[in-house]
Amino acid sequence: MIITDIEAILLKGNQSYGSLNSSNQVLDQGDWQLLVKVTTDEGLVGWSDVETLAPAAKAIIAGQSMGVIGFKTLREMIIGENPLDIEKLWDRLYIGSVYYGRRGIALQCISAIDNCLWSIKAQAEGLALCELLGTTKRHEVLAYASTLFRDTPEDNVLAVKEYISKGFRAVKFGWGVFGEDVVKDVEILSAIREEVGPEFHLMIDPGWYGAGWKKRSFQIRSLEENLSLCERLEPFKPEWVEDFIHPEKLEDYAYVRRQSSLDIAAGEQISTEWDFERYINLGCVDVIQPDLTRCGGLTVAKKIIKMANEAGIDLVPHSWLTDLLHAYSLHLIAVLPKGRFVEFNVSQSKLTQGVCGGIIKLNKNGTLTIPRSKGIGVEVDESFVDAHRVT
Repeated sequence: MIITDIEAILLKGNQSYGSLNSSNQVLDQGDWQLLVKVTTDEGLVGWSDVETLAPAAKAIIAGQSMGVIGFKTLREMIIGENPLDIEKLWDRLYIGSVYYGRRGIALQCISAIDNCLWSIKAQAEGLALCELLGTTKRHEVLAYASTLFRDTPEDNVLAVKEYISKGFRAVKFGWGVFGEDVVKDVEILSAIREEVGPEFHLMIDPGWYGAGWKKRSFQIRSLEENLSLCERLEPFKPEWVEDFIHPEKLEDYAYVRRQSSLDIAAGEQISTEWDFERYINLGCVDVIQPDLTRCGGLTVAKKIIKMANEAGIDLVPHSWLTDLLHAYSLHLIAVLPKGRFVEFNVSQSKLTQGVCGGIIKLNKNGTLTIPRSKGIGVEVDESFVDAHRVT
């Protein structure tokens, strides 16, 4: 079997991040979305979404190569290769893009291609992806509704009521207005905790830009401000506080974790096994959160599992995107020593939801079922993709 094509499919929508629709729901990035499609000569196809600067990523995957080695597109590097040689191809893509990659968009594109190859291999062996990754330890996992903070305490209460009515037993609120006004932050969290009660799982993602991100000031909190933030959040007993320190400030993460009684979660912004090794070995987190479209794909995630297990910390993938990422994340969680939660994006725009048509549904007990059909267990709505693709 050989790879015959790698497509970078750019989709265009007409909704804006954070905007409200008629049901008081907030939305993820509904303007642009990139999908990666890997095709083989035997008819097997792998799909992955990827959260990145989509127009630039398209060029990195399948744009114009340059003549010299080290400046080829990712597509050109592995066309004609055996898709089952996954680790070999990961190394080729990583080394081959060293002059313009190593992190950022190039690594995110490699992540998506890597996911596609794992899907193809599972299909080729007639297995569900989780069976290919290791020993399946669970068939369902508790889902948390992942969404954005609303503007007022009342709107946040309305949102959490809706999630509870759907069966959720856990929710994560993040970004939105959080950080603009300390008093308002406390009022919002007080209203949410009062509504859900003490046993409900509440996660908080303050965002690491700090106050004023919506005004494009892009300020980051100081070490002292992050310590104060944790002190303010302690009374609300969050399951964890997530990704609130700049991803390059590893020493700050480690210091705040030592000083705070709260569990600290992070990892969605970092990539490669080496970055995760540094985070884990420095004691930055209680919960490590690789995003399979950013960390380097499943090839890297398998190595992170071992690191996290040896360090005695939990692994909960970041999966704020389409049902493709939900599915890949569920398969990874199926083989973890401890399957604590799966992140379920309940703020999908028409664009992100349309990719798979909202195929993954919450069970009545608040869990998501691990797909068990061949491959990743979800299908892409290719008619939707054709209708929204930008040529």
